[in-house]
Amino acid sequence: MAPRKAILATNSSSIPVSRLEKATNRPEKCLNIHFYSLDQGRNIVDVMGGTRTLPRIIKTGKEWVQSIGCIPLTVKKEILGFCFNRVWRAIKREALYMWAGGFVDFRDIDRGWMNWSGMSLGPFGLMDGVGLDVVYDIEMVYYQESKDPKDRPPQALKAMIDRGNLGVKTGKGFYAYPDPEFRRPGFLKARS
Repeated sequence: MAPRKAILATNSSSIPVSRLEKATNRPEKCLNIHFYSLDQGRNIVDVMGGTRTLPRIIKTGKEWVQSIGCIPLTVKKEILGFCFNRVWRAIKREALYMWAGGFVDFRDIDRGWMNWSGMSLGPFGLMDGVGLDVVYDIEMVYYQESKDPKDRPPQALKAMIDRGNLGVKTGKGFYAYPDPEFRRPGFLKARS
């Protein structure tokens, strides 16, 4: 359906374009261009080719990303999770592990992260914003790829989803919305 000269790009956050190459007769023009929350002022974009993407297509993708005022994060070799999501995933996985295992209260993880990084959200606040169902589905993609039990999302997260607690979109996730605890005065200080 797309014109022959068109670049075929996906905004998927977890599916490498090489999985989509099989569906077209022009895999050399396939590209991942994944945006990160532009509506929240984040202007970083992963740009990653597939196994058969031509270098000039990647270059064109990067130039287009820059032309719309965004910063391309170039992934030189295909990897699940791309650039930033791969780093974010490691943080998310460890945060979920520590919470689900009962090692640390999720608020303390967020409090520590927010104090250390200066960010207005911690990992659990971020996950609430993404949607816990979406987080779970993305984590399952990693688990299905690796088959490593450490990559399986915790059952405690699935239980929250099954109760309908999906985060911001349902008004309850790790925090209650529209007035989450992490936005209240004093949250960043130690709890008594």
